[in-house]
Amino acid sequence: MMCCDDKAKVPVGDPGVFISTGVRGKKTLAPVSETLEALDHDMTKSSLCPSVYLECEVPMSIEKSFVRGQVNVVVNDSVFQSSNPFRHAAIVCDILAKRDPLPKVFLRFSDGGTDQRNTLESVKCAAICIFKEMNLDMLILGRCAPGHSWVNPAERIMSILNLGLQNCALERGDDDAKFKSCNSMAQIREHVGKHPDLKPVWEASIGPVQKKVEERFQRLKLKDIPFRTFDPVSDENISILQRHLRELFPEMDLTKLQKTHTKTIRSYQAYLETHCRQRHYTFQIRKCNDENCCIPPTVDRCNLTWLPDPILDGEHYKTYSDMKDQDTTEEDRPTYRKTPIAESKVTKKPKGNLRSAPLSLQRNTDEPIHHDASIFTAQNARSVTDCCECRKPRVIYSKHKLTERQMVQVSLQLSEFDYTCGSYITTPANKLHGVIYMRTQLSCIDPVELAFYSSEVARKDLCCFCATPEAEISSDLKKQYKTVLPICPECVAAGNKPICQRPYKTGLDKPKDK
Repeated sequence: MMCCDDKAKVPVGDPGVFISTGVRGKKTLAPVSETLEALDHDMTKSSLCPSVYLECEVPMSIEKSFVRGQVNVVVNDSVFQSSNPFRHAAIVCDILAKRDPLPKVFLRFSDGGTDQRNTLESVKCAAICIFKEMNLDMLILGRCAPGHSWVNPAERIMSILNLGLQNCALERGDDDAKFKSCNSMAQIREHVGKHPDLKPVWEASIGPVQKKVEERFQRLKLKDIPFRTFDPVSDENISILQRHLRELFPEMDLTKLQKTHTKTIRSYQAYLETHCRQRHYTFQIRKCNDENCCIPPTVDRCNLTWLPDPILDGEHYKTYSDMKDQDTTEEDRPTYRKTPIAESKVTKKPKGNLRSAPLSLQRNTDEPIHHDASIFTAQNARSVTDCCECRKPRVIYSKHKLTERQMVQVSLQLSEFDYTCGSYITTPANKLHGVIYMRTQLSCIDPVELAFYSSEVARKDLCCFCATPEAEISSDLKKQYKTVLPICPECVAAGNKPICQRPYKTGLDKPKDK
């Protein structure tokens, strides 16, 4: 069993500018003859992202802790080594390769971020790569419910890593001012994209900082077991790991691993049906009985049973021993919505105190209860970000025009974190929290917002269903409706109808033909 998680980003200053790691709690000791100097702000354009992989020693009784075992840490550069499913998969394979004997049944547990969420197609494909690379008999991905990352044992390791970052300030090496004009990680990537010869310059600048942080982490221990560090995975190693997808699904485009693209790949869908079991919080893969497809498992097939879903027995859930080998469903999942609420009830704002409203009405209101839904208009659209899963543009709203500093903070926020439909764009500790908003009841199946096309930040030719560029607006419907959203030929062929609003009431207000 392995538990995975990413630590909060460690800021790194520009050459000659030391930035504090932000770890506080103890006083700093310094010689009397020297001055203690380090900047402390959030306007850094480079950072490190330590990834933790805890090989848990599973206890034999429930009273003992799971926070035991070997801790593996990888210090990644947030600019060119950002966390993604395949980078995690490559590191997991490197860690498993050091085990003797190699495991045949493997469970990986995480908190369900955008790089670990097992409902995303990219995470599923990365899991298939681990399954094939390590010749596993069975692979199980599990994640906790949103807001419950504290149950992830890897989360307990972060406080130990803070000891290694205590009283520490970091700066990059000299880069001859090659990146002085860049103010964010996104601009650095764009700059290197135009000048590929600058990537080795950046790596030589950030590399010594990574080594220094790794050395500090190697001094740490968990239950007298020293931490182990691994070098970041290169893009070449990730490409080698992806060869399994190219062999299994030749028609798959590895740059488009979203449901809107993978649902049309028959070989991939057939593999999911025969080898996988998909749930909201788990994703499982096991070998099939066809010897022409899979190497026969070393574990008895009778023991390779699916991990059962939780099933209620009155007010309590049945035990694992009672549900083993049974075909279960997700109908008793706590966050499973059995009966969707009518649209009129969803968008209706309850009267009086929101805390006294029914729980279902509080949970399913159109927007978070701490602000008015009237903010979501085209006039309040300030910026746009794309969902990392469906690639549809989602609008960022604010009541007031953002200052230049706030726009920079938004850019930094979007460059450091991935966004998925329905997620919050800020955390309560963020300075932009309560300043910028996004719709939280959107999902990847919902079309592009109408406010997007009516705002100044829009690209008017994006298809409202798949965000494909160069989509067209029906001229015939434009004569009948004031608002008609663009749609591409592929979505029309799939049976989608153009979204139209505000029909002309009389012939007097219809546009005149030119």
